Amino acid sequence: MFIIIYYTNIENNIFLIILQSNYLPKQHKMKKYKSYLAFIAILLILSSCKTLQIEKPVESYLPSDLSPAVSEFPIKVDLDVKKLEKAINANMKGLIYEGSNISDKDLQIKVWKVQDFSFNIVNNVIEFRVPLKLWSRFTWKVEKFGLSIGDQYDAQGSIVLKYKTSINITKDWKLKSQTSSNGFEWIQTPQIKAVGINVPVTPIANLALTKCEKLISDQIDKSLAESVDLKKYISEAWSMMQKPMLASEENELWVRITPKDLYVSPFTTTGTKLNLAVAVYGLIESYMGAEPASKPEAKLPDFKMVNRPAQQFNLNIATDVTFDKISKMAKEKLLNKTFTQGNKSITITDLSIFGSEGKAIFVADVTGALKGRIYFKGNMTYNPDKVAVEITEPEFDIKTKNALVKSANWLLHGIILNQLIPYLTYPVADDLNSMKMEMNKTLSNYPVYNGITLQGALNSVSVKDLNLVPGALRLQANVKGNISIKIEDLKF
Repeated sequence: MFIIIYYTNIENNIFLIILQSNYLPKQHKMKKYKSYLAFIAILLILSSCKTLQIEKPVESYLPSDLSPAVSEFPIKVDLDVKKLEKAINANMKGLIYEGSNISDKDLQIKVWKVQDFSFNIVNNVIEFRVPLKLWSRFTWKVEKFGLSIGDQYDAQGSIVLKYKTSINITKDWKLKSQTSSNGFEWIQTPQIKAVGINVPVTPIANLALTKCEKLISDQIDKSLAESVDLKKYISEAWSMMQKPMLASEENELWVRITPKDLYVSPFTTTGTKLNLAVAVYGLIESYMGAEPASKPEAKLPDFKMVNRPAQQFNLNIATDVTFDKISKMAKEKLLNKTFTQGNKSITITDLSIFGSEGKAIFVADVTGALKGRIYFKGNMTYNPDKVAVEITEPEFDIKTKNALVKSANWLLHGIILNQLIPYLTYPVADDLNSMKMEMNKTLSNYPVYNGITLQGALNSVSVKDLNLVPGALRLQANVKGNISIKIEDLKF
């Protein structure tokens, strides 16, 4: 006895032909015949589950560049009026004015400081009170019967003189005060004991105002000129901001500023401080990886005054989400998950990702009606409504297609692939927030130079583009916020 078996596989449909010879011995036992049938059944089972050997697509990546963003941000200079007050009080003590024969009149006057001057800011103007003690000597004369009768009299009193000062910036970056009288009030009116003698109160007060106004204004100018070299501070900040700064250590993100121009805004007020904002206009560039080289330093431009604050800070940055991180999230959803089409199904046993020619390549190990490793690809696209990266236009890689045509044509209908794709959506909100938090931590007080710091916070992040780089998905985002270079070293 012998059995002839013909086996073929047409589009994964199994055909088995068994021919029994007419010359089978009649004495052959049925037991052996059943063994042949069992062997044939095993062949059928093994042949119905195809194991694929597909060549891996070539891994490649397109260039990834971050375009520079045009931005503005202020260099902030705070003028603490209380420090100026302290400096003026330290330099003006005791007798501050003495004069005689004032205005061609028989009048002498002395002015002493009796209390510290007090400074406050009202509507961007420094208002201050000057408590003084006054002594005056004047001649009282009476013409009667052709005779001139008179004598000299001394009078003392206490007065508070009031002034207001505005501080401006000259074209050569110097601070200049403009002080003017704001009236006076007597604490103690000058008096003498002689009956009928009128003390010239108003002339004395006006003289004290006039003389002290110049003294105090000169002292303010001197303190500003000697203590606040504004051009030096602005020049240092202008120079130091052009050096690359490490904004995110985790992402190896560097920021480099190429300033083009600057504009000076009028002083504003915060508490006891006058705030000067110098708006810097330029290009803000960011780099991933090694520290970028410094460019040739741009020169400090000429002084320009504009009546507007700096606009919101604007920067294009990038953060990388590794393929391992994305595939780990996907595997948590997909491992051992079965997808069915008709009477056939496959189960995912492993998944990984890499890039090829700008597209994401997904490597899936499967078992079931098909066994082996298949490759499918798609575009990674950002969905702003979901704040997530989705896969669009999915399809099998060309070599996988060719293999499936011969062994699993049913898989090419796309039903299972379309079932699989939603599991590959990757939410990026946590990655963007993490990047923003790390940058804000850095920017909260980034030392640029002695007495000069970069301060502020980013308040919005929006993804503008994404691409694939070796080992990761790179999210290109734009961030906006309030960033300034703060000069804190003004000492009077």
